[in-house]
Amino acid sequence: MAWGYARGADKRGVDIIQNCEVLGMKIENGRVLGVETSRGFIGAKKVGVAVAGSSSRVMAHAGMRLPIESHVLQAFVSEGLKPLIDGVMTYGAGHFYVSQSDKGGLVFGGDIDGYNSYAQRGNLPVVEDVAEGGMSLMPMIGRARLLRMWGGIMDMSMDGSPIIDKTHIDGLYFNGGWCYGGFKATPASGWCFAHLLAKDTPHSTATAYRFDRFAKGLMIDEKGQGAQPNLH
Repeated sequence: MAWGYARGADKRGVDIIQNCEVLGMKIENGRVLGVETSRGFIGAKKVGVAVAGSSSRVMAHAGMRLPIESHVLQAFVSEGLKPLIDGVMTYGAGHFYVSQSDKGGLVFGGDIDGYNSYAQRGNLPVVEDVAEGGMSLMPMIGRARLLRMWGGIMDMSMDGSPIIDKTHIDGLYFNGGWCYGGFKATPASGWCFAHLLAKDTPHSTATAYRFDRFAKGLMIDEKGQGAQPNLH
């Protein structure tokens, strides 16, 4: 799916530069002029930051500390099985989800790791917890062999809702704090972020996703659990 977005952007004239690490931002007189990268300086009148679990590290180049914590979320894939699930099953009490890929593998996961980390690897207690959730929902899953697992970095905001806003630095915009929902929300998120970048005003559906809501006590009560795994 990520490659599908990339191909669509490429057809519309977007330059995609791979293996290009952001090393810093050039800011003068309160305005961003571009980014320093491992492949040289890239100048820009506007810079949009949408880097998920690396949000805090990238925005630190602009001297900003975000109301976001980064946690690892592990995912698992079993060996290929005959058709078993034709949708997505979730188990709220145990915080477990599972679906089946076109190749037959069960794709499943559960809670984020309980500590802050930028490492894309998980730990065994969460593996055990996810396995217990799966066994509670589908006891027969215990007979399937685990094929692979990985960890992705989640940008967990303090109220469980995203931030789509311009910063106090002219020309610098931010989109992050999507917690578990970033990948699924990409189409709507991108639409709202593009509106903000183009018109310098938030989209009508994203006016509440501001930085200053935390300072003003205007947290969004959609989830209200933020980065505390024990509350999910």
